[in-house]
Amino acid sequence: MERAVFGASEFFSQKAFITGNRGIEKVRTGYLKDSNVKIVEIWFNPWKVSYDELVELFFDLHDPTAREGQLYKNQSFIFFSDLHQVTVAKQKKNELQHILNNEIITEITPVWEHISF
Repeated sequence: MERAVFGASEFFSQKAFITGNRGIEKVRTGYLKDSNVKIVEIWFNPWKVSYDELVELFFDLHDPTAREGQLYKNQSFIFFSDLHQVTVAKQKKNELQHILNNEIITEITPVWEHISF
C-alpha cells in the first residue's frame, strides 16, 4: 500500500475519497494544526488506483484558485512523500495553470508533523 495526503479549506469534500474510489484501503481525516485546513490521509493499492488519479480527484473536489479577497481563506495542499508524488503533483498543477484563468494556489510540500488526526 501507498500513502497520499491532501489538505484544503473551503468546502473540501473528504468523504469523496472514502466512498468514491476503488483501491482505497484506509482513510483518516484531520486538520492542519492551528488552521481550518481539512486533511485527508489515504492508504491505497497502486495496482487498483494510481496516485495520478487521486491527485486529479483532489483537484476536482475543491477550488484550487486564488480569487480576489480569498487568498488566505482558500488554502490547498498536496503533501508528498517521494519523488514520484512531487513530480505528479507539479505536473497536474502546471496543467491546470494553463487551463484556468486564476492562479493555482495549491502548495506542494513534504509531509510533516503539523497534521493532527
